[in-house]
Parts: sequence; C-alpha cells; structure tokens
Amino acid sequence: ENFNVHLRTPACVRKFSSYRATFGIKTGKWETVRLSWDEFAGYGSGPDVTPFVPSLRRLAVVAIGEAKDVVLAVGQVGFYNVI
Repeated sequence: ENFNVHLRTPACVRKFSSYRATFGIKTGKWETVRLSWDEFAGYGSGPDVTPFVPSLRRLAVVAIGEAKDVVLAVGQVGFYNVI
C-alpha cells in the first residue's frame, strides 16, 4: 500500500498546496517509516517555487488513488537527525 505525507508550511497559500512524499508499507504489519526533508516535493501554488523550510503548520497522512477500505494507525510522529 502506498500513502503520502503532506506537509503544509506558511508557503502553502492555496487549499491543495503542500510538500508531499510517498511511502509504501506492507498490509497487517507495524512499520517505522522515516522520510527525510529531501523526499518532500512542492505541489501546488507556493510550494512549487518555494524551497521547503521545516516550519510546519499541518501534517496529513493520505491514501490517494483507487477507492478502497484503509485502516491506518499512526503511533508517533517525531523528528530525527542523521548522524
């Protein structure tokens, strides 16, 4: 299953504008998903011309594509440093 994470920053002035990254998970298993800032691409007015700066206003996990029943649980959202 593929899902998107959408991040909204002050640069996201339009309703559907965001920075987006896609990740895949296996059905029926808990997994740790790590997305680096570099994986997020601008979508829509504002983010398409503004470099991503991690100043978050909103975060969403989204299932996009064909209609289907989805159960998705988020245990924690955090930030990490790559050493």
